[in-house]
Amino acid sequence: MANLIMNAFAFKENYKTSMQLQGKMDDKKLALYMENIFVSLKSAALKNPQDDVMLVVNAEIPLQYKTLFEKENIKVKEIPFDRFVMPDNFVWALAFFKLCALSYVVEEENYDKYLLLDTDTITQKCYEEMWEECETGVILYPLGHSYHHHDRERIREDYFRLYEKPMNLVHYGGEYVCGNRTDLCTFMTECQEVYDRMKEKNFQVDDHTGDETILSIAAAKGKTTEIVAAVPYIYRYWTNDFYLISTNTVYNPVCIWHLPDEKEHAMRYFYRYYRKNNCFPDKRKCMRIAGIKLAKRPFNRYTLQYKLEGKLKKWSR
Repeated sequence: MANLIMNAFAFKENYKTSMQLQGKMDDKKLALYMENIFVSLKSAALKNPQDDVMLVVNAEIPLQYKTLFEKENIKVKEIPFDRFVMPDNFVWALAFFKLCALSYVVEEENYDKYLLLDTDTITQKCYEEMWEECETGVILYPLGHSYHHHDRERIREDYFRLYEKPMNLVHYGGEYVCGNRTDLCTFMTECQEVYDRMKEKNFQVDDHTGDETILSIAAAKGKTTEIVAAVPYIYRYWTNDFYLISTNTVYNPVCIWHLPDEKEHAMRYFYRYYRKNNCFPDKRKCMRIAGIKLAKRPFNRYTLQYKLEGKLKKWSR
């Protein structure tokens, strides 16, 4: 049976879009998201042709994109946004649609394994090992934040507000959830229990709380689901304010690049490139366009001496 790779996209009146885009939805931002979604799902499909890809939405998408998706074998599923609904003053309220979409799809679509990805991702490698590993449990992406990092601390504080006792929590990112159907059914029930607790407490949590809070608390409280680290398969590359030089694009490469700062730049370039060339750029060009640099050893005098000695030995033979 095939596996399913999915994006989720929601629109609600008076709700804000991603913080990186700083505002409410309009036609320009809608087009941007559709192009990001195309790159995310089509790049995944090209590297995993045996799997299905799907966009889950809560409203009809523009005809030009619906036609494009159909042509490129990207399924579109429309569902109501009636689960994990947060107050509209919450900054990340629309992000909770990812949990709504995943819960519906796991219930209604008959696949062995599922992967939920953020729309600002591009796949560079097949998922064969990832699909095999998710047979052991739900794979989530630990962000590696220290104990007092403000995002992780916010989740711990929210937990205390909800359950009135302290608990140390790993901060898992909302850009990636992967698992087999049995474990994901259990895990989504645990996520629903966390949301129900929030609702019972009249949403008395930080208004910057996102879907990552529910994922992280469910992973910590869950008794029946094993959580596996997604570090070998996805990496979040901040390319502007918080910049990292990385080796995991080429050496021990991850499958998926998450590019939150590139929604309006690299992701749109990849979209236009595909529409013109019917393929995506090679990996090295993708790195250059997205502003990702390979780590290199500084070229110092000791390195130069070593290289010259090697050359002299070779020439003297």
